[in-house]
Amino acid sequence: MGLNRRAFLKVAAAAGAAGIAGGGGLLLREDARRRQAAAAEAHLAPLREISQPGLVRPPGALPGKAFRASCSGCGACLNVCHTMGYDAIAMAGPRRGTAAATPYIKDMRDFPCTLCMECPGQCPTGALREVAKPEVKMGIALIDLKLCFGWNGDVCLSCSKACPLGASVFDFYYGPWGNQPYINEKCVGCGLCVKYCPLGGSAVKVVTPEIYADLAEDYRAEVEHLLHISGEERYELVYGRNLPEIMARERLVEREYR
Repeated sequence: MGLNRRAFLKVAAAAGAAGIAGGGGLLLREDARRRQAAAAEAHLAPLREISQPGLVRPPGALPGKAFRASCSGCGACLNVCHTMGYDAIAMAGPRRGTAAATPYIKDMRDFPCTLCMECPGQCPTGALREVAKPEVKMGIALIDLKLCFGWNGDVCLSCSKACPLGASVFDFYYGPWGNQPYINEKCVGCGLCVKYCPLGGSAVKVVTPEIYADLAEDYRAEVEHLLHISGEERYELVYGRNLPEIMARERLVEREYR
């Protein structure tokens, strides 16, 4: 029996709804997943007590004032970084005072330095020198022990897998509370570990060599303290304080290095 116009429209509407519930549903779920990941990333940065990590310079930069005195602000390093498709370098704005119009690594969570080492060869003033990768000193990466999965009862190797210098940069303290990674002073500060930390907002922060020199002793003391407190104290610390924030930030599996 043929369909009249009203019946035909009902059938067509039902078919369309089924299509939305199928293929369209996948799009909706993907959109929800992206929004959830964005919400997790919106948390405050790790190591909040270090409010000023300093301007992390491109690889091969002269130290401190020598860099600012030599850099002409020409943007050659920025241009080659963009041409290579990395977009890690930006020029500091006027609020940076004497550091204005000089290059720095703008966003290590999404655009860390890949250590391609192209920018020193483009620098016309020698503010960026050509050096071997292990000799680069952009900064030092610090793990927030309160937020790291590996320090709070889990196992995560994403940061060490992402490191371009590999195992030489990492020391591990294996125990009942996780694999407990520690980034030593062979770190060059590229920030790839920041990008590939699967915790929302990351559990790693890169600070300049100058900032690190001021806080290295206290940071190492915190590591030693955690390694030697009693099991009862560690349990209270992990379950009473750390895990609630870790769970709020979520584990973003798409961030994990593979």
